Amino acid sequence: MVNTAVAAATGAPNQCEVVLVGCGCPLKSMGGYHALQILDNRVPDAKLKYVVEPWYFSEAASSASGYDEFHLWRKEQEKNGIEFFSKVSDVPSPEEGVLRMAVISARTADNPSLLSESIKAGSKCIYLEKPGATSVDELLKMRNTAKEADVKVYMGFNKNVSKYLELSRDYAKNHNGKCDVTFLHNNNYTKEELSECFERNSEGMLKNMAIHELAIAVTYYGVTVKTIAEVIADKEYSSLQTLTGPSSGKEFTDFDKLKFKLLTKDGVGINVAADRCGGDDSVGIITDAQTGNELARFCMPDEPTIANIPSLKERYGNAMAYFFTQDPDYLKLKTLVVNNFVHGTPATGVADIDTAIETLKVAEYLTPILQKQLK
Repeated sequence: MVNTAVAAATGAPNQCEVVLVGCGCPLKSMGGYHALQILDNRVPDAKLKYVVEPWYFSEAASSASGYDEFHLWRKEQEKNGIEFFSKVSDVPSPEEGVLRMAVISARTADNPSLLSESIKAGSKCIYLEKPGATSVDELLKMRNTAKEADVKVYMGFNKNVSKYLELSRDYAKNHNGKCDVTFLHNNNYTKEELSECFERNSEGMLKNMAIHELAIAVTYYGVTVKTIAEVIADKEYSSLQTLTGPSSGKEFTDFDKLKFKLLTKDGVGINVAADRCGGDDSVGIITDAQTGNELARFCMPDEPTIANIPSLKERYGNAMAYFFTQDPDYLKLKTLVVNNFVHGTPATGVADIDTAIETLKVAEYLTPILQKQLK
């Protein structure tokens, strides 16, 4: 099924134009990496046409890190026909019959206004980086704005379509439910860097780091605030600290390690774990429900992804390391969204803004419960 409105105007469409909102430094920001994947023709039927970058067009950014790199890259891309703007409202309206998609990868606090402006500028599909907004109320307003304009909003929860998730779920399913599944998310901070981490991610681990794993729980395990029957923290694994932020001097209380089990009213159980100092991978761990013995584990990145990192480095240069380890998932997610938008094919596993709302609700619900259990 293709987009019928455009099909009527132009015949069956086979491409959408992309407006990237929030590029940042091309090799150091997620928006920039989205651009590189699209420009390299790795996302079929998507063509980058416009880039909106408020920060690096501002006077305040002239002495900031990445300023020179961004504008050098901008000049190179302008030669290829890409147009750059400082505001979404300056982007020209799409030509008749053209499908326009916005990829929003900016500061979370700016997302509500950027989504509204992107819709006004003619985007009929939006790929929005997680968590989408800083609060449930903001996400609800954004959903209503999109719904009124008949615009579909997909979320950048790339782990929702990752191979390690699929393998973990298939393994558990084939063992007739007689096992426990844990989704572990690792970061590679040092203990000395935790105070800066707590300050920079002041929304907290569940709304920032483990939000990916909560999205998995919501999407695949039926977890919502209303369906949760029990929350059980693993006190031996988990650690709650209060640290002083180096820039602000304020105190921030957060988890540096956390593991807990969610049980739903339907009897479904899922374990979520996160470790700020655990490494740079994500793991699905399957254990025997009775003995606790490990049966299998599946990692992201997997061996083929790791083997491909040298070629990505050769292609893209000195980008952030996690872009390379998650490259297949970023690519798959955008491809699923574009295929759904352009051709109407199912975006299986892709989280939409309703999923994001439920996920953020769960994060806000769980945080005080787990903090209380671990004090």
